[in-house]
Amino acid sequence: MFKVSVIVPVYNSEKYLTQCIESLIEQTYDNIEIIIVNDGSTDNSGMICKDFEERDNRVKVFNIPNSGVSTARNIGIEKSKGDYITFVDSDDWVDRNMIEFAVEKITVDNSDIVMWSYLKAFKNEELKLPLVSNKDMEFSSDKSLLYYKSIDSMYGQDKSVQSVSAGTTWCKLYKKSIIENHNLRFNPILTRAQDTVFSIKAFNLANKITYYNKNLYHYRITDSSTSSGTRFIKDSIKSFNALLYEFLSFKDFVEDQKKFMKVYNVRVIKVLLWHLEHNYFHKDYKGSIFSRRNAIRELLNDPLYGDSIKDVEVGELPKKERTMVKFFRKERILLFYIVYKIHSLVTKFKKGALKDT
Repeated sequence: MFKVSVIVPVYNSEKYLTQCIESLIEQTYDNIEIIIVNDGSTDNSGMICKDFEERDNRVKVFNIPNSGVSTARNIGIEKSKGDYITFVDSDDWVDRNMIEFAVEKITVDNSDIVMWSYLKAFKNEELKLPLVSNKDMEFSSDKSLLYYKSIDSMYGQDKSVQSVSAGTTWCKLYKKSIIENHNLRFNPILTRAQDTVFSIKAFNLANKITYYNKNLYHYRITDSSTSSGTRFIKDSIKSFNALLYEFLSFKDFVEDQKKFMKVYNVRVIKVLLWHLEHNYFHKDYKGSIFSRRNAIRELLNDPLYGDSIKDVEVGELPKKERTMVKFFRKERILLFYIVYKIHSLVTKFKKGALKDT
């Protein structure tokens, strides 16, 4: 009976952490270890983790100074003793049979990685979404769809439906040997999409990957979700440029270079919007409106971003990114800043109105 290591990085998750851990200790597959890495939480998350460790000997808690989710996951990998590894975020939860399903499929299929689908969990409803496709699939020699769906989460689908990247670490069971034999780890320099880079590298190393469109993972959407949060990142250039260079290195993984660049350009535009949201348009940015404009203009003059602004197929972009590109192609940076701020105020007002009803 194979052992599965479930790695859970935790940072200030007290509101949802109990549901997350309970969904793991109640798994129908018993031979698991739940490795919780408490990444310097300042709320009651540490006490909750300790309580579960005392209640169930399969729970192992490691407390570290706040170092970021990549370091927390890397420590989880190093502490793991399982034959297989999966990851769960501390504000999410999973179906009771998720691990049993994954172990059955990965052993029967003789795969290095098995993947499954998820449910997008809003406050009052859940939306079933495929991680890769609406049908079960197998990948061995040609994994290009996995790369494209990881780099551009909405590749080949309706742009109005916000889905997660196929490269997210959850919804996957990895054979530990492909991680350990190649010393595969998360890059601590990256502040976003660390999981996507990790997964694409794992995809490339795997001989066989199987995917099942079975919704077993509940991805919780909250105002403080990592994906929707807008924390201030002062040096966004260092981390986001490093991310783009990582993605660009995957070009050699596919045969159709033209299609890769089409997908890559979409990702560059998304990263450019991250620069605005996490830095230049953020409320904690200290510079004037003109310093914001000059910093963005400098970005657009960098071929890393400027080439994609010029070459991206606008129809492949979601509405916000599409609008940004149209403004930036005409160098209307300040005008886009005004439009962006008005849109943000309207969105904030609507959210407030909904909470009051």
